[in-house]
Amino acid sequence: MLFKSHNILIVDDEKSILFSLKAALSKEGYQVKSAENPSEALKLLEPGAFQVIISDYNMPGMSGMDFLKQVKQIDPEAVFILMTAYGSEKLAIEAMKEGAYDYFSKPFDIDEMRVIVAKACERFSLAYEKKSLEERFLVEPAADRIIGESQPTRLVKEKIEQVAKSDITVLIQGESGTGKELVAEAIQRKSHRASGPFVTLNCAALPENLIESELFGYEKGAFTGAVARKRGKFEVAHGGTIFLDEIGDMALNTQAKVLRVLQEREVERLGGSKPIKVDVRIIAATHKDLKELIEKRQFREDLFYRINVVNVLLAPLRERPEDIPPLVEHFVKIAGEKSGRELKGVTPKAMTALKNFKWPGNVRQLQNIIEGASVFTRSNMIDIDNLPEEVKLGFAPENSSGMFDWIAEQIDQGKTLDEMVAQIEKEMISRTLRLAEGNQSKAAQMLGIKRGTLQYKLKTYDLG
Repeated sequence: MLFKSHNILIVDDEKSILFSLKAALSKEGYQVKSAENPSEALKLLEPGAFQVIISDYNMPGMSGMDFLKQVKQIDPEAVFILMTAYGSEKLAIEAMKEGAYDYFSKPFDIDEMRVIVAKACERFSLAYEKKSLEERFLVEPAADRIIGESQPTRLVKEKIEQVAKSDITVLIQGESGTGKELVAEAIQRKSHRASGPFVTLNCAALPENLIESELFGYEKGAFTGAVARKRGKFEVAHGGTIFLDEIGDMALNTQAKVLRVLQEREVERLGGSKPIKVDVRIIAATHKDLKELIEKRQFREDLFYRINVVNVLLAPLRERPEDIPPLVEHFVKIAGEKSGRELKGVTPKAMTALKNFKWPGNVRQLQNIIEGASVFTRSNMIDIDNLPEEVKLGFAPENSSGMFDWIAEQIDQGKTLDEMVAQIEKEMISRTLRLAEGNQSKAAQMLGIKRGTLQYKLKTYDLG
């Protein structure tokens, strides 16, 4: 969640303050709404509507303190910032005891206000991410969310077990959507650093100057707008793990500084002169070919050998189709929980289409498609008609000409239509039973027939 995508509510009975705050924060990219009194603000307030609320203390009808208490009842996750008159610091401290995050005095310094708001957004984001991770970990450990029993997936699970107990640096490589962050989480959860922080940074999401300030932090006055000291990701990750996602997109200058951290185990804030020791494990990931980038002089060879101590290669989903059925079952369950419906699975036709699709977006794309399909199904089973058009094409056999050849061969052998249909039906029942892991009730449901009918056909076709 990007800091500047947050929704902010400003509450003040002075229109000039509302105007100047709204203008300044809108320029920063925030979505800003305003209210001239707490009663008006409460009409706008509902859980999740605003991530940051800025309120004056002295307002007619209701004080900022009383408004804070009502906000905490309605949306305890919202980060509250109080505005006070100059010299009213005692009131602000009382408000912070009641749950306010920070305060600034009026008349306010625009740069100081921006920093306080940015930190409030960061506070919300970190709390949100922490809560999401805790909820996910309560449901199932990270390692258990690596779903599938294909040979490539088993090898990844084995490697996680092998490297987790040490502090060795790991490079995870794989296409976008293959689950690189999930593997990094699993390593962290199984390591002796499990109780420490797990800090992530997507190197492709930020420009060079912002990545450096995020990674290494900065001192007050290091650059325009640096009105307060900020700890970097490496410092925040002290005692835990930092996950550098898409490290192949990192600028060369930043790569040199990361290499120094790996070598010296210390960082230096921008504008600072004192090295800060950090105890942190580094896990990196990329979808790019780093050796090719080295040849193009776009990635440092010395950094590559530093991060590539252990390499975990994630196979694309198209190379492990046997993982698709358990993944589908998992995502159907998640989709059902999100929608509050009892979804039981997908039909055989839908499963065939899903298994034949090439999945350029890998596991992430599969999850999105299952969640989308769950919205359109009117039954408790996702059918082929609920899938996107490009996935539906997967129901047609890739070797359609081979199917026609088979039909011609059967005709040449004198087989009747009933005999060919019986052979196809036998194959469908056999495959569905394998998908249902031998559960006859589940297989009958997937085929849309009664369990007794399935048992009769199993006996007819001698399928045991």
